[in-house]
Amino acid sequence: MHNMPELLTVQDHDFDKTCELGLENTKPGFITASLFDTDESEIGYNNILYPSTVEVELKNGKPRESWMKNWTEEERIEKFFEFCRVFDLREDKLLREDYQIFSHRLHWHEHSYCEFMKKVTNNRDRLWYTLVFSFTNEHWRTLTTLVDEGEEVLRERFKENRHARNDLFQIYYPKDTNVKEWLLWGPKKAADEMSHVLDNLDRPYTMMEFAKIMEKYFKEKQGFRSPLYPCKNTARYLAMTWPDLVDPETVLFGGTGHFDGLHQIFGGQNLNGKVKYSVDHDGQFIPENIQAEEWIRQMTVLAEHPSNPIKEQMWLNLEDKTCFFYKHIAISHDIKSPTKRIPYSWIFDPNFDLAQHPEDKINVNGKTTMGLWGKDYPEESKRVNREIK
Repeated sequence: MHNMPELLTVQDHDFDKTCELGLENTKPGFITASLFDTDESEIGYNNILYPSTVEVELKNGKPRESWMKNWTEEERIEKFFEFCRVFDLREDKLLREDYQIFSHRLHWHEHSYCEFMKKVTNNRDRLWYTLVFSFTNEHWRTLTTLVDEGEEVLRERFKENRHARNDLFQIYYPKDTNVKEWLLWGPKKAADEMSHVLDNLDRPYTMMEFAKIMEKYFKEKQGFRSPLYPCKNTARYLAMTWPDLVDPETVLFGGTGHFDGLHQIFGGQNLNGKVKYSVDHDGQFIPENIQAEEWIRQMTVLAEHPSNPIKEQMWLNLEDKTCFFYKHIAISHDIKSPTKRIPYSWIFDPNFDLAQHPEDKINVNGKTTMGLWGKDYPEESKRVNREIK
């Protein structure tokens, strides 16, 4: 491997709480409108239900046991895969209307980013743009402005427009960081200093291998304390778009929401914060304690289960969908509430259809969701109306 940095090893705590922070702890003070009054509103909902669940004790607003604890493990697994099978249909009300939470398809690489970024051919720009996307929690307008119009136009945009998705990003920036200013120099500096590790590879990096390389850089060179989440997200998007650089079929270690989802499925001890692991010089994930071995076991059970509808990039997509599964069941049990909706076009190309429904009976895009966010963001809705095909 050309220019392979020496890796850090044991990871005792993962400070990635992004999935958890995608939910509000209290009820929102806004009205959740139904989909706008067009033909779309005539399409009924087919909601995912959780019959015969039980009340469980909460600790700091989180369940100490699975709401499905009276179900067999196989029944809980099947419920998770039912969630996965209908995920892209978007017939469920939460999945259809709260696109800002459930913001990927079942197979995450079917995303506007992956298609849009294929035109970028040099590794420095690939890393730069992907870091910007990841450190803004995937803000589509920030990415496309930078790529298509350049740094000075982005600087001007930041004067009047949102620079990052406002539901998650605070967790990993150093204290007192001016995020708008940092986004204009920090990712570019990182790409200038680190893109060489992507050149002349003998093999692709594993996702955790590359994430740990970038985590080490941001800790040592830019003063971050816990940047693992955006570094993992960078590894994910590089892998999904350029698998010759980072292998999307490798192990991806999850964050809080992922472990909360596994806890609902498998019960027992919630493994969040308890797993110790290392990444060796071949990029392989090495369990370092019993909890790490149990995590590998649970993920392997899901990956190899005959009901699993995920066909590729297995660990990446299982990590993502277990997180979404927890959000869905938590909201359904009135423990969490959805975040306020933001413009669809802050997350995706407005022409991108998040749904994959037979005969296109359900569409989720910038136009069809406008009734949910357009009144709060009138200028963005005008722009989307101009852009929609």
